[in-house]
Amino acid sequence: MKTLSKTAIAISILLIVSMGASTMLVPNTSAHTPGWNIPTFAFINAAPNPVGVGQKAYIIMWLSDTYDPSSALSNNYRFQNYQLTITAPDGTVTTQTFPIVSDPTSAQDYPFTPNQVGTYNLTFSFPGQNITASNDSPTSVLVGDYYMPSSAHATLTVQEEPIATIPATPLPTEYWTRPIYGTNPNWYTISSNWLGSGAPGYSGYSMFGSAQQSFPGDAVGPLTGHIMWTKPLQSGGVVGGNNTVIQGDTYFEGSAYNQRFTNPIILDGKLYYTEPISFAGVPGGLAANGIQGPTDCVDLQTGQVLWSRTDVPALSFGYIYDVQDPNQHGVYPPILFSVVGGNFLYASATSTWKAYDGDTGDYMFTVTDVPGGTTMLGPNGEHLILALHNYGTSSSPNWYLQEWNSSKLWEPDYSGASTSPPVVPVTTNGSWTGGYVNIMGMYGPVPTYVPSLYDFNVSVPQLNTLSGTPSIQSAFYNNMAIVLVGSLPSASTLIFRTMSSSPYTYVGINLKAGSIGNVAWTNTLQPPPGNVTVLAGPADPATGVFTEAYAETTQWVGYSMATGQKIWGPTAGQTAFDYYGNPATPNVQGVCANGILYSSGFGGICYAYDDTNGNLLWTYGNGGAGNSTYAGLETPFGEYPTFIQAIGNGVVYLVTTEHTIETPIFKGALIRAINATTGAEIWTLSDYTGEFGAMSFAMADGYATFFNGYDNQIYSVGRGPSQTTVEAQAFGSQIVIRGTVTDIAAATKETQVAGNFPNGVPVASDASMKDWMGYVYQQQPCPTNFTGVPVDIYVLDANGNYRSIGTATTDASGMYTLTWKPDIPGNFKVYAQFEGTNGYYPSSSETSFAVDQPQATSTPTPAAPQSAADLYFIPAIAGLFALVIIVLVMLAVILMRKRA
Repeated sequence: MKTLSKTAIAISILLIVSMGASTMLVPNTSAHTPGWNIPTFAFINAAPNPVGVGQKAYIIMWLSDTYDPSSALSNNYRFQNYQLTITAPDGTVTTQTFPIVSDPTSAQDYPFTPNQVGTYNLTFSFPGQNITASNDSPTSVLVGDYYMPSSAHATLTVQEEPIATIPATPLPTEYWTRPIYGTNPNWYTISSNWLGSGAPGYSGYSMFGSAQQSFPGDAVGPLTGHIMWTKPLQSGGVVGGNNTVIQGDTYFEGSAYNQRFTNPIILDGKLYYTEPISFAGVPGGLAANGIQGPTDCVDLQTGQVLWSRTDVPALSFGYIYDVQDPNQHGVYPPILFSVVGGNFLYASATSTWKAYDGDTGDYMFTVTDVPGGTTMLGPNGEHLILALHNYGTSSSPNWYLQEWNSSKLWEPDYSGASTSPPVVPVTTNGSWTGGYVNIMGMYGPVPTYVPSLYDFNVSVPQLNTLSGTPSIQSAFYNNMAIVLVGSLPSASTLIFRTMSSSPYTYVGINLKAGSIGNVAWTNTLQPPPGNVTVLAGPADPATGVFTEAYAETTQWVGYSMATGQKIWGPTAGQTAFDYYGNPATPNVQGVCANGILYSSGFGGICYAYDDTNGNLLWTYGNGGAGNSTYAGLETPFGEYPTFIQAIGNGVVYLVTTEHTIETPIFKGALIRAINATTGAEIWTLSDYTGEFGAMSFAMADGYATFFNGYDNQIYSVGRGPSQTTVEAQAFGSQIVIRGTVTDIAAATKETQVAGNFPNGVPVASDASMKDWMGYVYQQQPCPTNFTGVPVDIYVLDANGNYRSIGTATTDASGMYTLTWKPDIPGNFKVYAQFEGTNGYYPSSSETSFAVDQPQATSTPTPAAPQSAADLYFIPAIAGLFALVIIVLVMLAVILMRKRA
């Protein structure tokens, strides 16, 4: 029903109103004699109209009445035999008949893609219909009546040019947060969730075999070790003083049995985890004893606490349920489930699920008696629990394959996924096999049949003839279940193993629609030579391969899921320390993803095999710089024990951990990210992640969170926001352009960091990120080989030309500088652009300056050449005049004396 358009929905609303009118018009007594002839009015619409050739149009047909007020999604009381006739422009006629109309409101939609230019004629014909007890409710007052025929016509214009569609919003190049706007559906490729160890594909280390589940398929992790925030979980790091047995000893980090931080869950950009109390581990661990702190919900990118509740227990998994049915479309608000009961030794044991609202932590409901088995993730996010059940005896078995479906908890009246699910499911009994329950209707409780919570329960008679108890090893939705009959060969009883040297049988059971429960093949195998222990390995549904591991020789063997036959192996043995397997059990670990089998463990080397032929593609950890886990004198292993945490977006994420760490913790442990195709190192960061049976790692939306035993803090790493500043100042004829690029992630606002960097934390290049993060957040020395980031400088000059004038690089204070001499006068705008790195999103800033028109320098007027008169006669006359004046003055003086 995904094709129902908004038009059809509107029609449905109108018809709901008409249902009320019809109810008033039809007597609410018994059927009448003679039966009524009820007129109908047909309607048909095609949209979009016009449409381009080769583009899809939707044709919707409906009648003015609903079939019966009792028509519902849970029954087939419907109009029948709608007929759609389409006449193409060239006269070709096609007819489509709908035996039973899909929608109880009488609407039927039909997607149609025209292949000719011109006008299509569309005719909707309703042939009329007798209402009988066989096609309607036997108690309906309409039984015996007749819906009269009607028809409607429309045209669809098809043009050569396609009609325009709204283009997809580009993927973000700037810092982004949730919620992701609804018109950006293509952003699903860069966003994800992490459902937790209780969800299919997230189970982490295997306690019984080698099949580690760390590849949910859609998880998006970081390409950087840039720290977004840290949050203390408990006291951590060096204790201080000398009142300890070991000088410089550190606080307990949880190994082996009291993990501090387990099973983080990420839904919609929110991180959920449960705090420990004192020495006790988080519930769900082996030594928690039911003691726990509050369950917290924090923002994945900032660490901001959104809620913290002591009434929410330790969580098992997150539930993202995509409801797609005639009444509702969209994902149900995130649900958190806490699972109690069950038994990791006995897969068939039942459990109880308690549900909490992901946005608030409010309690929602409890489901009891949820069956045990192998869980698959369905297409709508539902949990599909596959199990084998013996309805006979051990001597005369009668094996059935059954599938429990969590979506049916909300399913009172529809055979598909849930219909407008209420907060509390219709049934909270997980073993429900079908029956009537009272559901609140418009006028009070209404007895309503609720179907079984099981999708199927089919006999598998071939299992009855095989010697041994069958158990499901791996299963994939709409694909195949691999069943083991008997016990895998084992040379010891170490860690839940059963000593055996008998032949064993694999059985492939089909899970595809139409052939569910059919046995595709059986393959009985002899134990391998050398008295080695065989462990169940991971399977890859994409390539159709399942695997075994040989414990003592650390080898791998591959089998075809299609035939059950061995197709490769055993491979060459891995490093000897890989015998110790994962931090909890001595089972060599493997993860299948993207056609590659990855294996890494105590030996510190990550191996990558082509899982279609067993060929070794590459190794990581046994090379030189950038490909080394060498520990020197720090560990007794020679290399740092290195374990796979997750695989996603083309990256394998690994951490250093082990079974029981001694304190002070050895130096040099790292969290690492390597290219999943080549094994090339992408980034590292100082970290010791204390783990045992549960994972302390999660990733989504391009960020990863994990526990660091060096300081007992939760870390979140990923690409963070940056801030760029710029200013321009004139010095003589030149302009000095300078500014800063700083890190503005939430961690930079922490008291210690802000105190150390009052002007902001400078950004670092990807190459310097590990050591720079160690300096800023982990009290390590300032790196002497620090490199910053490039900043491109542009100007918009007075002539309106936008041009690059150079690139500057930031230093360890975050500053960059560029000196430039303007080449024209006028007003300038300066733009500083940091394009971003794996560690930081881009940022930019702008300023302005002006260059004046230079003033012209005055040029002296040349003197005219002097003539001979100027040079001789005029000066002579001037001298003669001066002499005459002198003589006259002297005569005047003499005359004055004589008179006296």
